[in-house]
Amino acid sequence: MEFLKAGSAIVLSGYPVGSSHLWFVLTDPDSESDQVVAVMVVTARPHTDKTVTLSPGEHPFIKHDSSLDFGGTRRFQTARLRSALRSGRCELAESMSTTLLAKARAGLMVSSRTPHHMIDYCRQRFPLEG
Repeated sequence: MEFLKAGSAIVLSGYPVGSSHLWFVLTDPDSESDQVVAVMVVTARPHTDKTVTLSPGEHPFIKHDSSLDFGGTRRFQTARLRSALRSGRCELAESMSTTLLAKARAGLMVSSRTPHHMIDYCRQRFPLEG
């Protein structure tokens, strides 16, 4: 069984992400690089990306209005995340619903803040919508 897969949710803290935040994993591990793409959940503020906004109840971890920080979308090595889990800098959270995963993936593709290289990378990894 994979440690992380598309739809996983993790709480990361420490370098390189700073203070503790929830991250949503949007891709399965890449077969060649063993990396996953993840986007951070942040408190909704006037300056945050409004492409995908989340309300309490859309995920058990979310307790106030939040949004996805597509400008900070990252690729993480699963080996480093395993190490962070062992050291206490990473915790597994309840996985995303399939509806929330689809919403986050769609947002990544259309947000003006998503780095272009992330859109290109994810376009090849997200399943085609039928």
